[in-house]
Amino acid sequence: MRVTPQKSIPKARSFVERKSVPAHGSRLDTRGMLSISTMFVSMAALSVSMFGAGRLIIDIFNDGLSTALDGILVKITVLGLSFLFGWVVGLVSIRGFGNLVYPIIIRIYAWACLGAVSILYIKVIQKLYMQRYDGTHFWAYLIILLGGLFVLISLHLLVEDHDLRPFAIPLLVVSVLQLFVIVSRYVFTENPNGLMLFGDFTIFILMISISALMLMHIGILSPLREHIASLFDQGGNEDQISSYN
Repeated sequence: MRVTPQKSIPKARSFVERKSVPAHGSRLDTRGMLSISTMFVSMAALSVSMFGAGRLIIDIFNDGLSTALDGILVKITVLGLSFLFGWVVGLVSIRGFGNLVYPIIIRIYAWACLGAVSILYIKVIQKLYMQRYDGTHFWAYLIILLGGLFVLISLHLLVEDHDLRPFAIPLLVVSVLQLFVIVSRYVFTENPNGLMLFGDFTIFILMISISALMLMHIGILSPLREHIASLFDQGGNEDQISSYN
């Protein structure tokens, strides 16, 4: 009996074709999109908070504390939360998503903040020279200066390897200017109020000390910078490990 060989039946083609997707293409696009979006969100929050703080300071100098202090705690809370939100989102954009453009913008913001602090410092020197202030006004001036320096240092912490020493030079120049004003007011002016000398030298010593610490670069902020870097370094190591698996 002759057996005819059976023809091989061709395999049916699958109606669904699997397309090979690059392993890292979509991830890189998502990372870039998140980097840009968080940058714009952070810029908006920081800009709004800094603009609002500037407006509040102008109201204090022009309208006086009686008008500006109306609801001051609510205003400071809103501005502080807005700045904190923008700072955290900016930190994620720069350190977490590796944004290379935002550090340049933050440096511009830092120089603008330094200019504003220097102008405020000169304005406070003018107020102290006129000797027309009480204890409430003095503490308001002091808090304003410290608040401006706090914003400057916060912006400094956003960027890795950011040098704060150049920012100390304008503050030192204005501090020397204040020393000249103090000598002129209490030595060459008739009937100076010696009780006001405490306020002048308090602000002078505070500003000259902060400027000197910035200029010496002795690493006071190093533990905080290392802690921030360690948070994002751990995340980066985990991402790198998962990409190999």
